[in-house]
Amino acid sequence: MMIEMSQRIFIRFSIFAFLFVIICLLLKKTSPSKFIQPSLSSSKSVPILARVLYLFLCENQDEINAYSKAFPSITADVMFLCWKEDCIDTTFPNLTNFYAIKWSGRTINSQPFVQLDPTFNYTMVKPRIFIINERQLNLTRKSTWTTARNMLYERALIEERHQGWRWAYFNFGDGDIQINCPRADKLLKTNENNGDELVIAQQFRALVNLQQSLNIKIKPDQCFILFDTFLLSVSPAIASIGGMLIPPLFEELLAQIVYHIDAMFNAFHRNALPFVLPYCARYDNRTWWTSQAILIYRSLCLYGHVIQFNAVSIARQKHRKYPRHGDPWAIDEDMNLVPSSLIPLKMYLKQERVVSALALQHYGGWSLEMTSKECRNRHTIVDPHTCKVGEKQNKTNS
Repeated sequence: MMIEMSQRIFIRFSIFAFLFVIICLLLKKTSPSKFIQPSLSSSKSVPILARVLYLFLCENQDEINAYSKAFPSITADVMFLCWKEDCIDTTFPNLTNFYAIKWSGRTINSQPFVQLDPTFNYTMVKPRIFIINERQLNLTRKSTWTTARNMLYERALIEERHQGWRWAYFNFGDGDIQINCPRADKLLKTNENNGDELVIAQQFRALVNLQQSLNIKIKPDQCFILFDTFLLSVSPAIASIGGMLIPPLFEELLAQIVYHIDAMFNAFHRNALPFVLPYCARYDNRTWWTSQAILIYRSLCLYGHVIQFNAVSIARQKHRKYPRHGDPWAIDEDMNLVPSSLIPLKMYLKQERVVSALALQHYGGWSLEMTSKECRNRHTIVDPHTCKVGEKQNKTNS
């Protein structure tokens, strides 16, 4: 009798211990306390879809409402961090499900990015709006521009794990910007496009027509769809838009390569994320500009590969008060940000107008294979506290 009771106790204890271990593993897997770093190796196992995620920092409901005509769209979802007031999502349209193609950056331009009916190699998606209210996060300290963007970034990575597929691009923007795209009307006319415009015109027209067929009550903003078409068709590692630091080299130039990008609006290829993010908050007490300078330094692993799309530009932005003291490029050498073979290029990133024209017809797009072995092995692990960049084998020691 005692033996049977002991066996039952042992079995119950074993079951409890097993469940306890499983629960601990699940909590560890989903805990937001340790930053989730995207993996270069796992990107092949989880599909990337021809879909974009915008991540905006907004002050209040009015700033969020300004995007109600643009999101969600046939090409993009959006995630907001509302940091002054509590915001809701009552003004956004509710789009029906459709299907997005699995995207690699080498998608044939004639193949539609989106379809309304199920087709092989397409995955059903539900357009979504995410709103995070900073007041509800119970933060122990006030966030900065840098840490707030990192919160958006981490939440997006967690959402990717839940949904089982990845966005092709993460587009970060300040919530107070307004953009315009005067060339959109020309691109929608089949008889007025030539040269570089042909690279994106067909897909842009198809996406706009598809968006309009969804019977949305308000006329959608075409500028973000145009930018998404550029990203999904051209596949840059990092992209930006006009109207910021660097004017177009000449009129009608659709895209150009730049080496210094303003932080108010940047787009990152999904596979380029480990090379440039998360943002570094190490110097936020001095100036919030340094986190962007560090991102630019880290982008040297992508060979300064930043493309400015001139067909979309920022029309207006407010200027808020924030720390901006000292030289934003003054960074401690111990951070190991720049690969040794690329250190001579570091000084050129400080020059705002070092640019070159880009012919999209002859551009093959960026891919992970184009990045050097030195960068893939030694510059994709970053300590979230010190921002020091290191090697893969040092991940457990950082």
